[in-house]
Amino acid sequence: MRRLIALLTSLVLVLAACGSAAPTTPPESSPPATSGAPAASATTGAAGGIVTVGLAEEPANLNPYLAIQTASRLVRELTLEGLLNASPEGNYIPQLAAEVPTVENGGISADGLTITYKLRTGVVWSDGHPFTSRDVQFTWQAIMDPGNAVNSQTGYEKIASVETPDDQTAVVRFKALYAPALSLFSLDGAVLPAHVLEGQNMAAASFNRTPEGTGPFVVTQWTSGDSIVLDRNKNFRDAGKPILDQIVFLIIPSNEVGIARLRTGDIDALWGLGESQIPQLQGVQDVKLVVTPSSNVEYLGLNLSQRGTADPAKPHPILGDRRVREAIASAIDRKPIVNDLLYGMTVAATSPIGLGWAAPEGLSMPSYDPAKAKSLLDAAGWTDANGDGVREKNGQPLRLDISTVAGSQVQELSEQIVQSQLRAVGIDLVINNLPSATLFGNWQENGTIKRGNFDILEDTWGADLDPDAFFSALFASDQIPTAANGGAGWNFFRLQDPALDKAIADGRSSLDQASRKEAYRRAVQRILDALVYIPLFNRATVEAYRTTVAGQVQNPWDAFTWNAADWTRQ
Repeated sequence: MRRLIALLTSLVLVLAACGSAAPTTPPESSPPATSGAPAASATTGAAGGIVTVGLAEEPANLNPYLAIQTASRLVRELTLEGLLNASPEGNYIPQLAAEVPTVENGGISADGLTITYKLRTGVVWSDGHPFTSRDVQFTWQAIMDPGNAVNSQTGYEKIASVETPDDQTAVVRFKALYAPALSLFSLDGAVLPAHVLEGQNMAAASFNRTPEGTGPFVVTQWTSGDSIVLDRNKNFRDAGKPILDQIVFLIIPSNEVGIARLRTGDIDALWGLGESQIPQLQGVQDVKLVVTPSSNVEYLGLNLSQRGTADPAKPHPILGDRRVREAIASAIDRKPIVNDLLYGMTVAATSPIGLGWAAPEGLSMPSYDPAKAKSLLDAAGWTDANGDGVREKNGQPLRLDISTVAGSQVQELSEQIVQSQLRAVGIDLVINNLPSATLFGNWQENGTIKRGNFDILEDTWGADLDPDAFFSALFASDQIPTAANGGAGWNFFRLQDPALDKAIADGRSSLDQASRKEAYRRAVQRILDALVYIPLFNRATVEAYRTTVAGQVQNPWDAFTWNAADWTRQ
């Protein structure tokens, strides 16, 4: 990880020259790399103006408890807020809370079972309605309402009650010690407006596209396939903020199109660039590139269940055999991806946790060994009897499909490399890429991975400041989406492992960070041993801006829009 950060820091300096409780402990890494120039102050540039951001993924919705796409988070963080947020250095910072609860300030009880939040005064929703502790209470109730079919109730189901002794105090009482308690109602979540959503079915609420929030901007127009427009929230609590009049997310077919439009000045900022696209913008006049280490990892996710059944009791006819999964892992050489596709600007990944205090060291996947891969497939009964280069078993070809978000260049190119490598050992890998909203849609929308209609997924995902929600939602046995639970959870591997479940539970059951880190190391080892999650490489966050946009501060723990209230247009 230190090598990754050093590489990225060096890279960013070059690009700048070419262009014109324990959860609060900082991550075990250097501060994030930035553009090499001091961050612009909030007063840089004139007040007002519009910034247009290219967005190659259109969000399915903006509700943090229903949506999973990063594109949704980019937009909704401009309008929805949590009790706490994460700083670039990896610490909790207040957002709707007046302060971060600690044992010292009385916000956390000695036994860790009670968290008391003192809320900011003078905060109103974008429609002018007062923000109160009732909104915190309602958010918990809405998440726990079985009729709302949220993505995950992880952590919230540990809460016994949310009490509201007065409008500015929310008291969260837990049934048992829950170490990552401060991550709830925060980070990738938010506080919801009770006065807007009370009595509604969340999935059908107009709030999901035009949410009332307490943040610096408000969604005023969403034209599907074209744009999402956010205007300055005139009721925002901070005087003079936001500085911009408007931020417009322009829906574009791909980042390749975005690069062309950034060059001409048709858009002002571009999110979600891949490492392989950096050379296309190096040295471009009036464009600045910013590369930041992130906690995200590029990985292959293998489906253990028969396609389309979403039933872990019905094993996948090919991937249900661990020997096949090990053969796939052994057939993949990450060097061409890292060195050729990504220009050596990152490193091969060895864990689902790529950054932060919980990132383990010394773990690894099977090394590149095509001979071993062939031997494993032979032992599993897959042979190439007809000599066409594709193995068969009982008349069935060894054919699998792989899916990622259509238009994501780094992922699509790395798919092609993996496809060639698997073909070399007799596996026919068919690329079947889909729109983001289709691939990551919820159960009710027949989302591809929720419903289990895939073989292999290539995706980017990573832990937040506290890794519990990531581990729990993605790998815990009770987070397998099924018809019975309305598709809740994101364990789309359909992985069931009691030892892994125990490691995850142990990680949330102590306030001692060393004990938690050891538990998460055990969890990672179980995940790697199962061979359903094959890490490829650690991801960096690559963003590009016209030099007319100032005020950005990069944050590896949050979306790049996290401080958009301070952006200016020069």
